[in-house]
Amino acid sequence: MEPFDLTSAVDRQQWDWLLDACRRLRVALEVVDDENAPLLPPVETHEGSVVRRLLTSPDRSLIAAAADVRQTGAPIALTVGDFQILCAGLSTGGVLLLGREMDDDESTAGSRNDLEAIAAWLIGAIEASLVNPPNAITAEPYRIASMRRILNENVSTGSIRKVIGAFVEALGVWDSVRARSYAAADVGGFVHYVSPVGALRSSVPGAIDDAAVPADRRLLRLSRADADRLGFAAEIGDVLMQRLETGAQSAWLMVFSGAIDQAEQARLAVYSDMLREAIDEVQAIGRGTVATPRIAPNEPLEPSIEVAVAQLAGLLGAHQAALSVTTVTGIRALAVGPTMLLPNGGYQPRIDRLVVTSSDSASVMTLVLAREQPPFMAFEREIAETAAAVLHPSIQAALLPSAESERRRRFRPLDSMFDQLAARAVGAGQDASVIVIAVGPGTVAPGLLQSWIASIRVQLRAGDFAGILNDTEIAVLLCDTSAEQAAVVAARLKELVQTDHAEGALVEAAVTTTTRSPDMPFEGSLVGAARAGLIVPPQARP
Repeated sequence: MEPFDLTSAVDRQQWDWLLDACRRLRVALEVVDDENAPLLPPVETHEGSVVRRLLTSPDRSLIAAAADVRQTGAPIALTVGDFQILCAGLSTGGVLLLGREMDDDESTAGSRNDLEAIAAWLIGAIEASLVNPPNAITAEPYRIASMRRILNENVSTGSIRKVIGAFVEALGVWDSVRARSYAAADVGGFVHYVSPVGALRSSVPGAIDDAAVPADRRLLRLSRADADRLGFAAEIGDVLMQRLETGAQSAWLMVFSGAIDQAEQARLAVYSDMLREAIDEVQAIGRGTVATPRIAPNEPLEPSIEVAVAQLAGLLGAHQAALSVTTVTGIRALAVGPTMLLPNGGYQPRIDRLVVTSSDSASVMTLVLAREQPPFMAFEREIAETAAAVLHPSIQAALLPSAESERRRRFRPLDSMFDQLAARAVGAGQDASVIVIAVGPGTVAPGLLQSWIASIRVQLRAGDFAGILNDTEIAVLLCDTSAEQAAVVAARLKELVQTDHAEGALVEAAVTTTTRSPDMPFEGSLVGAARAGLIVPPQARP
């Protein structure tokens, strides 16, 4: 019998599918010959460079492990620093090397189990490819290409539900794996989103607490006791769950059940990452569909805004929607839709309401969407926040002429707005802190406070707020921020505003903070409490 030429067999095949799968699994993969020369195309990743470096390193541990595999046929795992490598023999010749960097909280045994699961899947797939002609269709590349095609076709619909639904149905047909999808709710936890066609939703939990969801994106195999405790007692066979992160702050939970061995587990990890990528694309499409309202000169503003709000409500499946714009002096400059939806000072988060705000130095825009079921999801908040960011500047520009006299008046403190936002944060179990920055009267050039506000906002997170209280004071609201954290931010902001860049003079600024916590009673205004501790510098130093 003619000996098998491993090098020629590798060169004849297309390995794009394999290299893409390893990228998604965050592992390096090499096939080496009897001289330990890599045969696969190089992959420019950190993991790939580590394995190739070890093949030529003075440290001969990897070379020795590969030699032992050739002699005994048994797989060997070794750890070099925080990098673990699994060496396994191929029936067609050569040695397969799989490597990955271990996480800080990951055990050596857990990392090896992951590599063994991936190897169980890839060894069979690689061996099947090597013994086939170059253009032959083999199972794994075909299945991965088919899943990518199905997901891409459904991405074009712009519907996350259709994308996940197609994914779930494909798994049921190809792998005999039942998949359930849960979406992160806006108010916390995960709620049921998609199940296979014909499957009883009542047989699985309608919601899952955050504490039960894996913190990372690795597939978690549940014990039977844990599966039953979480409400998956009716699911047959193995039960695995995986968290998927998409967009800026939204997350998903996939729950798989069936006969899921190590090879199937690795394949599911690749499929899930393809699904995550597809959901990300659809979310980007959703954010891109939010259009800037066309506001004609000398035409009423409300009809144009109503059209834009109605478009967003339709996109997110809301039954009602309202929008208001309030100046920093507390005057409501615009309101469209049913105003009873708009939050008041005692507002608490609700699963049937989605409330987002957008603010600048002139006004605050509040957008409210309402529906009975299902609860609003975190990914829908991202779309609504994008809409608010698009709508607010155009509405503010249209309001500007009629609000010119209002803009020239001295600003009233933003107590009511900040207290309302703080109440919402505290109601969600978070601390809320206010920072007030003050300078002496007549010590800053005109427009400098506005310039400081712009610089401050660059330093803040997406959910924080900054506004001008009056001619000499600025206030900053930090949600989910303790008193200690607020003190650090306050020191940084004080340093930022100390120099009057317009005049080149050093400006003395006073800074104070106040924090409201869920477990501590609080009365009055957060801004007022912070201002009470101010000792305002009398003038700028030359």
